Amino acid sequence: MSDYEVKRQRIKGIVRTIYDYQDIRIKMGNRLRFKADGTDQKTNGTEMAVNAEDIPSLVDAFQDSKEIEEALAKSLKKELKGIKVYDEFLKGVRGVGPMMAAVIIAEYDIHKAHTISAMNQFTGLNPGLVPGKKRVGDAVVATDTMVRGDKLTPGFIAPFNTRLRTKMLGVLGSSFLKSKSPYSKYYYDYKSRLQNEDRIIEGRDKKWSETSDLHRHNAAMRFMVKAFIKDLYVAWRTAEGLVVRCPYEEEYLGRKHHYYEGEIA
Repeated sequence: MSDYEVKRQRIKGIVRTIYDYQDIRIKMGNRLRFKADGTDQKTNGTEMAVNAEDIPSLVDAFQDSKEIEEALAKSLKKELKGIKVYDEFLKGVRGVGPMMAAVIIAEYDIHKAHTISAMNQFTGLNPGLVPGKKRVGDAVVATDTMVRGDKLTPGFIAPFNTRLRTKMLGVLGSSFLKSKSPYSKYYYDYKSRLQNEDRIIEGRDKKWSETSDLHRHNAAMRFMVKAFIKDLYVAWRTAEGLVVRCPYEEEYLGRKHHYYEGEIA
């Protein structure tokens, strides 16, 4: 295993541990919040309010968890230094903090991602059909059944990295909008275009202009994140000295989408 891969695996371990502690801390915080006056024992569906005498120990555990998260975050920043794609690209992108950069480095294997399409598929941003896979015992078996590349199909394993999709759309996408990152222009331009789009949505009986604002929002978020992935692919493959291929529509169809033109980082 190369030094780069060893470091990448360390980053993955730290990232997932931080999220484990974060999950525990959030649950403890919720449990403490249920206790309004030290005597209220009402439940909130699945969580039970704690006894008054238990609160000090829970508060200590909550604080300890927070301190461990902070220590791990510091360790993560040290590990990121020296990773080429972080030093040369990710840390300069508004909206991408150290934690999100670490998620990206940990989950994508740029040496296996030969194309932008492969990265989109791995992220769960490919609406096309892909061969469905099932788990048989300890093995993963490919089938002749085609499933959506961006959806979960009952009976089949996810055709994408569910953890990564959640972070890229739910965390990174939101961060781009909140920070007013240059990437947010892709979101607003595309969403505005969809509001006046007469094209029928594939698989539906509606035009984009007739659908809900939430539907157009989700589509624009995917569009924005895919624009970022394109730049990430080029920057990362270049930094690692790997072959960089044009998007499929450019290489094989001779089409160049307007959102691939110019600098964005």
